[in-house]
Amino acid sequence: MAKQVSIEELLKSGSKQWNQLRKDGKVPLDHTGATFPQLFSANADLSSLTLVGTEWEKCDLSKVSFKEADLSNAYFHGGRLQDCDFRGAKLDGATFERLKLLRCDFTGATGLEELEFDDCDMDRVTGLDGEDAPPPPPPPAVGVTSFTREQRAAVMGLKSDAPESDLPPFRPGDAPGTILFRGLKHVANPFPWVLDVPGLRPPLPVRMPPGTSLEHLYREAVKTRLEGRRPVPDMQAVAKAKEVVANGGGDVAVAVMYLREVGEEVVPSEAAIDGLNADLREGVEVEDATADIDPRITGALLELKASAEALDLIGELRMKLAACQLFSSLLEAGFAPDNNWEEAVDSQEASQDLAHIASNGNRSILGDAFKSFAELPDEVRMRRLAYLAEATAHVEAMSNGSPA
Repeated sequence: MAKQVSIEELLKSGSKQWNQLRKDGKVPLDHTGATFPQLFSANADLSSLTLVGTEWEKCDLSKVSFKEADLSNAYFHGGRLQDCDFRGAKLDGATFERLKLLRCDFTGATGLEELEFDDCDMDRVTGLDGEDAPPPPPPPAVGVTSFTREQRAAVMGLKSDAPESDLPPFRPGDAPGTILFRGLKHVANPFPWVLDVPGLRPPLPVRMPPGTSLEHLYREAVKTRLEGRRPVPDMQAVAKAKEVVANGGGDVAVAVMYLREVGEEVVPSEAAIDGLNADLREGVEVEDATADIDPRITGALLELKASAEALDLIGELRMKLAACQLFSSLLEAGFAPDNNWEEAVDSQEASQDLAHIASNGNRSILGDAFKSFAELPDEVRMRRLAYLAEATAHVEAMSNGSPA
């Protein structure tokens, strides 16, 4: 006879599998003494189970239902419980120690007088003092999976004994500039391309390679300004840039942005605007959900007050940025295309919103795009996020009628 798989192993394999087995009546109800080290789980249905004396070590639980479960003498230590449902649970002798409780509901739970909270950070926790409860959490979802911090550490190449602080949380609501800053934190000399996204206020390169091209001079001017000094124009470069803008060509975007950066007047030309619009369309039409757009193109169009074409493409830019921001947040937290990323997406409203914008709700398309994005080198992923964020901000400014 096959050995019964433990609840610990089932939840590590995924709440989708666990919830389906519960629905089919194929799992026992008594799990006294079970231990759950570093479990990441969302939407698992643990209601009405006997979980006496269970241990939950540094777990990250979101929308888990403990409704009417017997958690007598259970021990929760470290980690975070978010939107968890303890309504009607038995909590005699249970202990919650050194963890974060966010929007958890203890309405109707018994044994509260013997319940211990030690060094806990509680935010909008209800039911402990008899106050009214908020609407109940949504029912457990089918189609999501659980994921342990040990698995996340393995994906990220971290040692198993790494401190908990080395395991970054999933923060899809953070601004792209914040994600970029964290990504560049361990880069001794940030890449020169960060100077193409001054609106994100990135960490600046300590030293720049020598050069005389318009691109190099533009980046030097940006660096000078961000360091709090006034860029000094190179008059030969100014003359060259004005000629490029007048005649059009591949360097139009950089030429416009250089003139803007050093405070020189930019005279629009039909050739320049047509070339910039063509470059923008070409970038947007690339069949890659996270293909970047050079923000100097959109910045130049903003400077030239030529917004019509760009505004027509704002939807595509928002989709690309949402995908890039979501995927960057997932990878930062240790989630990869082959290890339960969908549960992480479903665990927060911010990630659900990004997923919907990026794919119109098509998870299959989103999964394929995530796989492609994850295979890119770290620097390429960071540049895509930064470029898309800056380019989209330029076009958003056009739609709001903001000045360049």
